[in-house]
Amino acid sequence: MSLDEHPFFPKPELGNFGIFLDSSPDRWGQTLMKRREALQAKDEKRVPRTLYAWDFLIGVQDFTRQGALRFRLTGTDTFLGDEKMAAPPVTTLRELEAVAYQLSSRRIDDLDALRKWLAVLVAPGASLGGARPKANFTETDGSLWIGKFPARDDDRDIGAWEYVVHTLARKAGVDVPPAKLIRLNNDFHTFCVQRFDRLQGQRRFYASAMTLLRKEQSEGTSYLELAQFLRAQGDAAHADADLAQLFRRVAFNVAVGNRDDHLRNHGFVLGKTGWRLAPAFDVNPNIDKGEHVLNLDDVDNRPSLETVLSTAVFYGLADTKARRIVEEVLAAVDGWRDAARRAHIRGADIELTAGAFSAHAELRAS
Repeated sequence: MSLDEHPFFPKPELGNFGIFLDSSPDRWGQTLMKRREALQAKDEKRVPRTLYAWDFLIGVQDFTRQGALRFRLTGTDTFLGDEKMAAPPVTTLRELEAVAYQLSSRRIDDLDALRKWLAVLVAPGASLGGARPKANFTETDGSLWIGKFPARDDDRDIGAWEYVVHTLARKAGVDVPPAKLIRLNNDFHTFCVQRFDRLQGQRRFYASAMTLLRKEQSEGTSYLELAQFLRAQGDAAHADADLAQLFRRVAFNVAVGNRDDHLRNHGFVLGKTGWRLAPAFDVNPNIDKGEHVLNLDDVDNRPSLETVLSTAVFYGLADTKARRIVEEVLAAVDGWRDAARRAHIRGADIELTAGAFSAHAELRAS
């Protein structure tokens, strides 16, 4: 938006401006807020209110809100959603996982239980995006983390797979935040990852690729548009490194089958003279998607490392450098089965997920 005095209005189909949507909850957080409103309406014997984009925006706790934007009413000093237990300590993770597991059910008839569960989880969980159950928590050193929990209808160890891919990414030279895998109440694991929009207790300005590319949807968009954005508005001191990192990330996404790579799963943090590529997040092997959401070149979203290599010049990379990056990625991903076994993923789950690594397997076989 330009710095003008006249009113601005978001597109009706979006309900809010992109930069504010980045600070708002997605499906999981919205589900918690909608259930809380329905329960309050029942207690107050009224019809539930329809919650709109602004309700979700101001309903998020200030402490855990994504990025550096904060909101308060004119003439007040207190930020909206200033709740002390917005991110409970790591010692509460077992309770948070148990509550999130119950709340992931589509139907809950025990209203007393629902009331208790929402009281526990709305503050730490409502600020987060995505559809799966999760909550913010505070580690013993005071850093802010996210716990991503198993859901009631899971038939695969989703958390363990995200951890496996996370470890492979680090080995492949992809920038990822600290993470760990724990097992609490469930047969499946909880994946925990540190928030990268906090640095030494300070908030970092963050915006999704959806917002900065001024898109309404991801389909038809290319990774090359992210590269073009870094060239035009990237932090000059780091633009070349970020372009190489983005190329490495594209190759890695193809190799591990991270095909749900839509624009809200890519983002940028504000540097000194422009935007920096944010660390990779929400990287998972997708067994139910045959193609990437984003195109690898201008038009093709089929998983192919040869297509990725053909785009090297757009990232400012010579062919030899690009091929070396792809080989480093492949070498890291070679060990995916061993990494899965170390994460105690069952053999049947490993075989079921093998298809996500098909691009890696095909290139290794050629």
